[in-house]
Amino acid sequence: MSDDLLAGRYILDKEIGRGGMGIVYRAHDVRLKRTVALKMLPRELTNKSDLRRRLAQEALAAAPLNHSGIATVYEFEENAGESFIVFEYIEGATLRTQMKQPGLATESILNIGIQIADALAAAHRRGIVHRDLKPENIMLKDESGSTSRIKILDFGLAKLLQPIASTAITIQGPSQSTVVNSAVGLLIGTVNYMSPEQLEGEPADARSDIYALGLMLYEMATGINPFIGKTPSITIANILKQEPPLISAYNPASPAELGRIARKCIQKCAADRYQSARELADDLGKLRQKMSLGNVGPGAAALEREAPAPPLVISRALARGLLVFIQAGYLVMYGALFFNFQGVTNLHGRFEFQYLVPLVILSSLCGLAIRLYLISALGFDYTDLGRQYRRLFPAALLVDAAWAAAPTLLLPKMGGLALVCVAGLAYLPFSQRTLVYAAYSPLGGRASKEKAMD
Repeated sequence: MSDDLLAGRYILDKEIGRGGMGIVYRAHDVRLKRTVALKMLPRELTNKSDLRRRLAQEALAAAPLNHSGIATVYEFEENAGESFIVFEYIEGATLRTQMKQPGLATESILNIGIQIADALAAAHRRGIVHRDLKPENIMLKDESGSTSRIKILDFGLAKLLQPIASTAITIQGPSQSTVVNSAVGLLIGTVNYMSPEQLEGEPADARSDIYALGLMLYEMATGINPFIGKTPSITIANILKQEPPLISAYNPASPAELGRIARKCIQKCAADRYQSARELADDLGKLRQKMSLGNVGPGAAALEREAPAPPLVISRALARGLLVFIQAGYLVMYGALFFNFQGVTNLHGRFEFQYLVPLVILSSLCGLAIRLYLISALGFDYTDLGRQYRRLFPAALLVDAAWAAAPTLLLPKMGGLALVCVAGLAYLPFSQRTLVYAAYSPLGGRASKEKAMD
């Protein structure tokens, strides 16, 4: 490298990393006689004021953080047209490198996860959200298994409140990287580890970092990121809509509790995740303690299931199709009622029940509103339908219960067939709930035990 001194004191040694935001060099501080890491923009980008501003933002975000799990920022320099951050040099390898090695032990996964969660808790207490947490931004100071010490790097996107035009999003697939330009200010970060709310343009908070950490726990345990697709659009769709398989499906030796923790972190709805990194660190610590006491066996025979066996395994497409078919059936039933409304008034006279007609009209109108909502939500593939249907279910059940009782009015004419119709109509609300949760439980349903597959 060049022998020129940067800012009168730093000699660049060699390049040790490169990303979309800048280049990281190992350098020597001639004044304090120490090795440091120096992050700067590529020379062809030094005239970009927005990138220089983002580099300064990274330094400002990370400088106040004093934690053993976060790389210490020494200073930020602007000298002779060049801007760079000086931070501690960490000898070791990234978590990505470690994850490429087969057979990462659960003890090591827990050790790494606890340290990251503890460091995130310290950052979140200071009001700083990383927003681009990924294995490439986690350094392991040594590779001696369960004793590795971590350092979180690259707070370049932390608390970045001002939108920056032509934001570049890096999509890292199994063997290649693809860069996608996002709309102004909407997507900032690495898509593979981005939370659903970030992808939908909503503000990121501490739970977005928790999502990324949970995904790394899953990947450390299984060796795969379950959401990566062949194209960036497929990856984004998987993050928003797919439920990942159980960890035990890939790694039967992994404790079920680790699977539960990881799955709680990567819930689609932020409210269903851990609400703080400290809470996550505590659960990981409890699991590590149980393992150290021998209360959690490593073999599949000693494991509890991560979830009860799913009562329904069905594709989302089929579940949605059946749901639309059922709603259409209800609409036909309502239409037949109003077409033959004279028959209802005759029944009113026969049973001498003065509220029969108003109840039929009211239940029909309520049912019509529910069916139209469900058809539109299914047609637009509304991602939060699982959670919304859970709220809607009591009202839908009440309306459908009234309709389930309706065939008893025809008992003299239909005989036993009327009772069969009652049983079928009574079951429909519960079959719909099963289908909705099968298709949408990963997107806001209550982890409904139904497993959706695309």
